Amino acid sequence: MRRWIPLIALLLAACATTPPPQPTTQTKSQPPSQKPLFGEHGFDVTQIDRTVQPCDDFYRFAVGKWRETHPLPPQYSRFGRFEELAERNRQTLRDILEEDAKAHAAPGTVEQKIGDFWTSCMNEPAIEAEGMSPIAPELQRISEVRDLSTLQDEIARMQTEGYAPVFRVSGQQDYKNSKSVIAFLSQGGLGLPDRDYYLRDDKRFADTRSQYVDHVAKMFVLAGEDSAKAATDAKAVLDFETKLAKSSMSRIETRSPEATYHITPVAQLVAETPNLDFARFLHAVGVNESSVNVAHPQFFKAVSDLIKNEPLDTWKAYLRWRVLDTAAPTLSHTFADEDFAFSSVISGQKEQQPRWQRCVRAADMSIGQLLGQEYVRRRFTPEAKAKMSALIDNLIGALRSDIPTLSWMGPETKEAALQKLNAFQRRIGYPDKWRDYSDLTITPNSYAVNTINAREFAFRRGITRIGKPDDPNEWGFFTPATVNASYQPSHNDITFPAGILQPPFYDPNADDAYNYGGIGTVIGHEMTHGFDDQGAKFDAQGNLRNWWTPADLKNFESRAECVANEYSEFNVAPGVNIQGKLVLGEAIADLGGATIALAAYEHSLQGEPRETIDGFTPEQRFFLGFAQVWGENMAPQEMTRRALTDPHAQGPFRVNGTVSNMPAFRKAFGCESGTKMVREEGKRCAIW
Repeated sequence: MRRWIPLIALLLAACATTPPPQPTTQTKSQPPSQKPLFGEHGFDVTQIDRTVQPCDDFYRFAVGKWRETHPLPPQYSRFGRFEELAERNRQTLRDILEEDAKAHAAPGTVEQKIGDFWTSCMNEPAIEAEGMSPIAPELQRISEVRDLSTLQDEIARMQTEGYAPVFRVSGQQDYKNSKSVIAFLSQGGLGLPDRDYYLRDDKRFADTRSQYVDHVAKMFVLAGEDSAKAATDAKAVLDFETKLAKSSMSRIETRSPEATYHITPVAQLVAETPNLDFARFLHAVGVNESSVNVAHPQFFKAVSDLIKNEPLDTWKAYLRWRVLDTAAPTLSHTFADEDFAFSSVISGQKEQQPRWQRCVRAADMSIGQLLGQEYVRRRFTPEAKAKMSALIDNLIGALRSDIPTLSWMGPETKEAALQKLNAFQRRIGYPDKWRDYSDLTITPNSYAVNTINAREFAFRRGITRIGKPDDPNEWGFFTPATVNASYQPSHNDITFPAGILQPPFYDPNADDAYNYGGIGTVIGHEMTHGFDDQGAKFDAQGNLRNWWTPADLKNFESRAECVANEYSEFNVAPGVNIQGKLVLGEAIADLGGATIALAAYEHSLQGEPRETIDGFTPEQRFFLGFAQVWGENMAPQEMTRRALTDPHAQGPFRVNGTVSNMPAFRKAFGCESGTKMVREEGKRCAIW
């Protein structure tokens, strides 16, 4: 039997890749040397709203007082425990940026690029003096478009500068040959958050579209157009984007990897999109492969029709808008303020964040792995990385023990699932190999130009991967300071940036239950993504391949449908519910992650005293640790946007939707039949 070690002892002990055999007794973990950051034991009893019964609404019970004492700041559309930690991380990044700016380091060094990016972003007088001059050359090229040939040349050029008009081209792993990187052509080009914002008839969406047209017109006026032409062009932009929206696959449809995998010879693509010369376009952006994956074929056929049927002036207005919309946050305050004014319509955020916060975010986005090198030196050590790896071993053991017990899965599929689990790769804290930024030019002179350079650098880097073997050291899309985690099906890997390995998710001085409920559930969540409705379609090598028997696959899909149906019942605003099929993967991972983490925690308690702390049993503290990381407040507009676009359900639904399906929660809190946090047999969802 695998050894299950109390989490604090595990993290304070030397790390071994494979834990030793089960001893007859467990050594009690040593008391913490310091107090936890939050509360006496890690979970914070001051967050709890004791006027609410845990069996009626566990989310409100666990974080109700936190929500009261942390009202939504005007600089945020959502503020929660994630943002609390992210703000602490950003302060560290700010310190690094400011120190490097003062250092005046030698050209080409990491310190020079970090410092000069910060200097350029914080130099508001220089930004005001530039006005819109950084994008003037691009706008001039658009104005010089005279026919369909030069239109396509400009679309290609804008791709290389990161504007991604109409659609995107990128390098990604081949779904069915994960060792190779191929070109992906994907739908895009919308200025509003989702196709539903263009297509739904509800008054709120009609009002948003009207405000969008006004916003686009104001931006055109700021760029030099007279008001009459600006109004005409803005209406043309909305009409054009509405046609793109009608041709776009929904977010639910795009969740299916089979639906977005269409390896197509370039010659065939040219024939299917006769008005858009893709052979010429691909060569112009640096892709010289004979075949590409056309993720959304019908969309590209529609774009071909738009090339032929839309007036050239409409195309030029649309391209100008793409430049203005992308660049606005980096330009003078008139552009940045108008950009924020409309974004607040979508998000509900009332005030812009201070300049330094915006510049820290921009630096993390543009040069995140440069900035991350110093961040991990200050906030994360190789020892911490090794200890986190040992904890992952602990959670993998829980899932390895769980799979053979599943009554709905046969022996053949169980063996394949275990093979996939044993092949998991892990990326913890920071990359083993840092990204090379030597080809990126950063100066102290222009924030907008630095941002354009960073986008071009990122595009070129992605394109140069095409046609080559996949780099197993590729870190992915999170920077080291990011408060998040991920699973990548094509790599079959789980990633935990240094940014999340801190309170409230993990605290070495906290009660074991807190850590298992926090970072333990996060680890289990990402592991379960390998077996959610998307991840389960990829094998141990990261290839899109069915490894299920027909009967087991049918059982899995039936259980997944239970989860989707449950979440579709959650209402966030009048006429807007959570889309169960959109959040299905995350909801499966939440339920699986909590189940696996609790199993690991229960094993850690064997031979240990079962202490009641602050009136809560070990299992109750585990569930509090899980729920309290999801404390949040959110603007109504943001709730609507996320319901339509975000594959993650919002905090209240993630917590209550998960625990209501767990008999262990019912037992821990003594919930009776008929209470809201108990889904009875026949309605209860269970997979892993």
